[in-house]
Amino acid sequence: MSRSHRPPSSPCDASWRIGDAVPDRHARSQSPARGRSAAPTPTSWSSSSYSSSTTADNADGGGGGGAVVMVPARGTETPATRARMPPGGMSRCASPEARARITAASPGTARRVAVRLYESLGRHGLRREADRAFRDAAADASTDVDAPAAGGGGGGGAERELTGMACLLKDGFVGYLRELAKITPPVPKQVVKFCGITYSVKIETTAFSYETFGNKLLECFVQPVRSLSLSKRSAELEILKGIDGYIMPGSMTLVLGPPGSGKSTLLKILAGRADPGQDSGLSGMVIYNENTVSEVQKSRLIAYVCGQLNKHIPFLSVRETLEFARDCTQGLRPENFTPQMRKFFAYALVEGQDPFLEYVMQILDLKKIENCLVSGISDTDRDKLTIAELAVGTYSVVVYDQPLTGSDQAMTYDLVNTIRTVCRIQQSSAVMALNKLSQEAFDLFDRIILLGEGHVLYQGPRQDAVTYFAQLGYMKPPHVESWEFLQDIAAENGTQYLLPRSNPRGLEELAECYYSSDHHLDVIRVIGKSKEFSTYWVESEPGIGLSLKESATFNSNNTEHKELEVVIAKLMNKFGSTSGIESSGNIQVGDVVTGISINEEPMQYLAIGPIHDHKQHLNQVFSALRHARGHIRLQLEQSDNKINQDEARWEQFKRPYVQPWWKSTRTLIQRQLRILKQLHVLSILRVIQACILGIFAGTLFYKLGGKYNLQHMNSVRALGFVTTMSILLINMPQLPLYMLQRPTFYKHRDQRFFRTSSYVVAHCITNLPQAFIEALLYSVFVYLLAGLTMENNGAVFLDYLVLMFLVAYFGSSIFFFLSAVASIPEVANALAGLIVSIFLLFSGFVIYPSNIPQYWRWLMQINPIRWANISFCNQQFSNGYKDSCIKYLNQLTFCKGNPAMTSGKAYLIYAELFTSISGKPYVPYMILIGWTLLALLMALVFLNKIEFSQINQSVPQINERKFSKNYLYDVEVYSSSLDGYVEDSVESGIYKSMETPKLASSFRTIISDGENGSVGSWREEFRIEIKSEHLTIPVTPITLTFLDLSFVRCGKVTKEETIDFENVSGYAKPGTMLALVGGANGSAATLLKCLSGRKPPGGSFTGDIRVNSTKPSTDFSRSVGYAERLDAHQPYLTIRESLQFSASLRLTNSISKIRRHIHVELVLDQLGLQYYANHLVGSLRDGTGKTYEVAKKLTIAVELAANPSILFLEEPISGLDSSGTSAILKILSQLPVSGQSVIATVSHPNTRALSCFHQVIILTQEGRQAYFGPVGLNCHEILGYFTAIPRVPHYIQTQNPISFVMGVAGLGIPRRLAVTDFAEEFQNSHLHEVAMKAVNTAMKNNKFEQEKDSNMISISYNYPSSFIRQIWLVLLRTQRFLWRNVNYTYSRLTGCVVIGLLMGSLYFKIKYEDTYGVTSRSLYIYMQTILIGVISANNVIPQIGTDRLAYFREMRSKMYLPIFYPVSWVISEIPYFLIATLAFVGIGNGMAGIATETATNFLAYWSVLFLFTLCMTYFGMMITFLAPSPVLAAFIVSIITSMWVSASGVVVLFSDIRFYRWMYWTNLFQYAMSALTTISFYCDTSQCQRQCSCPRLPDGSYVWDRIATIRSLSQERIYTDVVTLAGICTTFAVLAFLFFIVLKHNSPHVH
Repeated sequence: MSRSHRPPSSPCDASWRIGDAVPDRHARSQSPARGRSAAPTPTSWSSSSYSSSTTADNADGGGGGGAVVMVPARGTETPATRARMPPGGMSRCASPEARARITAASPGTARRVAVRLYESLGRHGLRREADRAFRDAAADASTDVDAPAAGGGGGGGAERELTGMACLLKDGFVGYLRELAKITPPVPKQVVKFCGITYSVKIETTAFSYETFGNKLLECFVQPVRSLSLSKRSAELEILKGIDGYIMPGSMTLVLGPPGSGKSTLLKILAGRADPGQDSGLSGMVIYNENTVSEVQKSRLIAYVCGQLNKHIPFLSVRETLEFARDCTQGLRPENFTPQMRKFFAYALVEGQDPFLEYVMQILDLKKIENCLVSGISDTDRDKLTIAELAVGTYSVVVYDQPLTGSDQAMTYDLVNTIRTVCRIQQSSAVMALNKLSQEAFDLFDRIILLGEGHVLYQGPRQDAVTYFAQLGYMKPPHVESWEFLQDIAAENGTQYLLPRSNPRGLEELAECYYSSDHHLDVIRVIGKSKEFSTYWVESEPGIGLSLKESATFNSNNTEHKELEVVIAKLMNKFGSTSGIESSGNIQVGDVVTGISINEEPMQYLAIGPIHDHKQHLNQVFSALRHARGHIRLQLEQSDNKINQDEARWEQFKRPYVQPWWKSTRTLIQRQLRILKQLHVLSILRVIQACILGIFAGTLFYKLGGKYNLQHMNSVRALGFVTTMSILLINMPQLPLYMLQRPTFYKHRDQRFFRTSSYVVAHCITNLPQAFIEALLYSVFVYLLAGLTMENNGAVFLDYLVLMFLVAYFGSSIFFFLSAVASIPEVANALAGLIVSIFLLFSGFVIYPSNIPQYWRWLMQINPIRWANISFCNQQFSNGYKDSCIKYLNQLTFCKGNPAMTSGKAYLIYAELFTSISGKPYVPYMILIGWTLLALLMALVFLNKIEFSQINQSVPQINERKFSKNYLYDVEVYSSSLDGYVEDSVESGIYKSMETPKLASSFRTIISDGENGSVGSWREEFRIEIKSEHLTIPVTPITLTFLDLSFVRCGKVTKEETIDFENVSGYAKPGTMLALVGGANGSAATLLKCLSGRKPPGGSFTGDIRVNSTKPSTDFSRSVGYAERLDAHQPYLTIRESLQFSASLRLTNSISKIRRHIHVELVLDQLGLQYYANHLVGSLRDGTGKTYEVAKKLTIAVELAANPSILFLEEPISGLDSSGTSAILKILSQLPVSGQSVIATVSHPNTRALSCFHQVIILTQEGRQAYFGPVGLNCHEILGYFTAIPRVPHYIQTQNPISFVMGVAGLGIPRRLAVTDFAEEFQNSHLHEVAMKAVNTAMKNNKFEQEKDSNMISISYNYPSSFIRQIWLVLLRTQRFLWRNVNYTYSRLTGCVVIGLLMGSLYFKIKYEDTYGVTSRSLYIYMQTILIGVISANNVIPQIGTDRLAYFREMRSKMYLPIFYPVSWVISEIPYFLIATLAFVGIGNGMAGIATETATNFLAYWSVLFLFTLCMTYFGMMITFLAPSPVLAAFIVSIITSMWVSASGVVVLFSDIRFYRWMYWTNLFQYAMSALTTISFYCDTSQCQRQCSCPRLPDGSYVWDRIATIRSLSQERIYTDVVTLAGICTTFAVLAFLFFIVLKHNSPHVH
């Protein structure tokens, strides 16, 4: 049946209604490959251009096998054909107008054009053709054209001046790659086929809620009962629904679709990253040549890049990062070069350059930042670095899932163009999913896969996508870009494109249309082919001859039959010498043509359809080719034995890893050493910390060693505990650094950069020198200052040094292990605190072994710190105390029972340190080494088997619900019920006012359905107010005028001045939208900041800004809203609470609470956020584009809650897909209705986006004003202005208007030089005169009022809300932060409970029977204060920074006094510490029987411990605000707390402290322990005579008297201790406030 005569029953014919049922898709898929379909197909073959009949063609030899038809080159189209071609095609053709303009151009203009053309041709590998053209022109005109010199190549003199890679790249990187491909083994080509891919996940359907501190506590008691009584309800969500397709070598495939369509899931499946789990199901097949994806994924043939995994080690430079990637993934290294390769790369090798690395850095423009640290580069450069990491490797298929998260559209084009070129030359494949791109970037792809709700809506050539949907009744307007058009259809927003009398189609129907199309049938045909064939595409390659050929094939019965095929019969150019990169494969004679397109018509597939109709169809096609003139696209098929003939040479690179184990380990060691070099400040801090703590410990225990005194010998024993504890905790700052590198490790591990074992061993080796240096310095200071023994010629000191080194290295290994098993930093810190607590509690110092219960003694026996203490004491007391006990029977009580022993051995027995292995000094060393190896082995296992996706600071946890990828997309249907307020109010460019009744009706629904309890409380009053007045708060109209604004920025390093913008003038009237477009290096963003009163630091701003004809006062910020590009919000507030917080602080006191609530609900409804209103902001971070859209809406809503007169927005639509962009612009378009002005920056806008604005300011690349005026419908006003300029090229009606304007202005994609000086043109234009007249009139109006108002300008800022409201709202917000941050508050409570249970069970009911019991009970208090104090001070450091970005945004908006932020933290922590300390004291002290005799003692003990904990938390806050970085704050806290613990009068008694008594009296721990010990042990022994309840020791002395004497305690002192503790606590809080306000690094303007 002819393609032009489809039956009316076809379900996909735009001109017919759906009639008969569509047959089952799988039944169609299994039809013969040549089965015809009723799909939408063009009728171009029957057009008049190709009307030659089959008979006539056969007479001319068209049907014979010997006739050869040459494919025409571009530029030979007829006028009719040229008129039908898109602008992209026309731009490539010769233009008489262009020739005329060049002829009439001035010499300077012609020279600039020639240089640009020469450079462009060189980059595309056409340097020889360009040189030939210049030589011919020079011979003809005898003029001097210096383009070759300017271009950097051409003549021999220029070549001699170039060295290294510059010489190799002189002909452009395309030419370089072509030459490189001739001498290097090709990348193994992979034909990827996937069939029937279905993916589904199970989600729980229980009610949505988020975790809080309260419901987490409640779950501890209720959850066991609930789990028994309730069954989980779940539903299966199908994400992908039977996806078929293929990826061919050398091709670029773009996966399009709205958020939730299944793009990321499909790409993960193709890359072998989607492992089906218990809650997910995966079926289908993915084949790479003859191997499954699971087999190929283990090799290095697939690379997967995800924007969410765009992680790099911040401590390495760009070059170091790429050098590491090259070493791990590039198989061709200079030492492996063949002689031919060495000759080709001679220029680079002489300069010591790696050719592969250098060219990647050149083409991705990374050379200028090669020595910059990754932490200091922009998001765009980080995107390029991620792509460069893969480009230096050897991959056949690269899968990009949203890789360009931080790039603008110009950079996206450059990166896609680079990837395309590499794919073409290397014959690799790229599959990419992008949310937003330009039309120019879209045109770089070969094939499109369009997804909608898991269905394939289209898969085929990129050129045919728009035409395909046009045949279904969807027509793309010229001002809409192709990718927008396709995404709108997939998002079910395609109704706007429907032709008259066309019926809208649902996604299911669109999918059925695709399944019945020729595109799908050809996909099924290709999938069904054997692995010996691959498909590629050719576009307008000259010199290709086609002919008809009969080939013999065999059917299933082995019967031979003849088939007619169109094949490549002749090639005028030699193989591999094609001039362009439009073809995705290398053309060879004999390749079969399976599809053809003539003059931009849709692809006609030649290998599908009935066999009996096949010959006639091919003759028609061949006849059309004979008469064709113009653009030809071919789809060809090539035998695989031709393209994989070099595969054997790649066997060495098919190993899972490029480097062998030891070489890989050496590479990792070199990288870690580079990291340590970059972190030399941190290493120096650790060394300084070791020196400070060593000197402090040595001077604290100064010359106490070697003295035969029980008190001094106890101090030496305590010194062993202090030194092992200090050297262990010195390594704790490494924990966050390990976790910071973990995401990069996951990425490199999955990309087969190295083995996990190599990574672990490299960390082991690089930690050795740091641990040894720290141990050496610490040991020298401690050993010499404390006066420890130097017996055996210093051998004891060497033993001590080895012991300290092993403990330090063990500590490093433990924290490395914790970084592998902890999901987030809070968990890592909690685990670190727990493990350190266990090591210290069971070390044998804080409790004597004889007092440890039987059930815990096993833990003491395996504790490595216990054996380290035993080793230290054995060394010191066995070698330093050799005098016999007989000499000291009266001085040393422990000698009385062992008079024949040495004093040292007798003390070891007394202190329960003498064990069965005391004569084997090597055993403690072996135990430490064994524990170290065990920690590293466990780290290896966890790093190899487990991957945690969340590594940042904790975000709100979702309770009882698992979010699927499609969840937020599916529930968006809820917003359709709220369209009464947000429906489109734009008709023909005229905005209509909203009607009050509609608002009232809308909000009655919202109130009745609202989940916020506060809404119901004012429901009735709200309804009454609706009847009496409007709901909205009136907006004060403001006209913003500005004249001759300029900003000159001064470089931080070079001190060079650069102009961001200069002499910019304009105005923004109420009810209008103004767009700021163009410029370079953020010029438009700087202009926006200056207009809003937020002048960036480090620059000079000049010009005149007027607000309603007066200069803006300090209160101007109250009238404006500024939506920053960074969506910084408090993650633990709901969306409704975020808006209420902003409205309550920024609306004036004259507005009642009810009106504020109504205003917030109006804003929520206006932005379509009602469904998400009660969701926590942080819980929306599931990585989909829909949540990114919600975050953008939230940023705008928070500013609209302040009811601003002018709303400033930084890039409000950046990173959004088509539907998200439309939603945001639709919201902004409604704001002028109420009189608000909108001023926004829009980088690289498209016509549809810019048409939503009333006026636009366009800046040139130099920052000068090129345009200020109206936009017009579809930008026709802008277009009319620019096309009226004489030297602007002629505009073609089919071109996108704004793309044309940006292109000629030098702001397009890709960027080129402007065709003229548009700033000068604007200055001389009538439009400028009109604008200046309006500006001057506005500034001169009300001169008297202006002078009057100038005297009223306030110097200080007046906050809209009262200070009482400010402190209350900020306090409430911080309280909500802590209440919902279960990772912090609940984990802290859990830690207190666990440590309380541990200590209570360890010290369980120890009696006062002897000195051991008394000492152990007193040391319980010592350990309790250490653990809770150190943990509290360290835990608060990372938490304060969690919402720091939100605080900075609020300060820039001047919402409240800055001091209220730290005040809120100080107050909000109180109730949680009350609960945590109550749990600690109640459990621990209750089990140990300490301070539980009376309720008074218990409450007093609890109060003091609570006050101490609060004091340590305030100390941590103070240091956090004092230090410029959290890392430095952690070091300071660690050093000071270590000193306080040591100088607290426990390990060294006050009488023995020589140099640090001042620290004793300023010591928090000392005051807390003194008060707690007095409360626990005090007993009035003065009233005891014969009978007394006060406990006694075996020698008859009272316990309290003994402790009071040794520790200098008294009952009267307890009140002084508590008051002093409270005073210090208050001092820390006040200093925290002071540091926060005064210090510059806490200022919001610095960030």
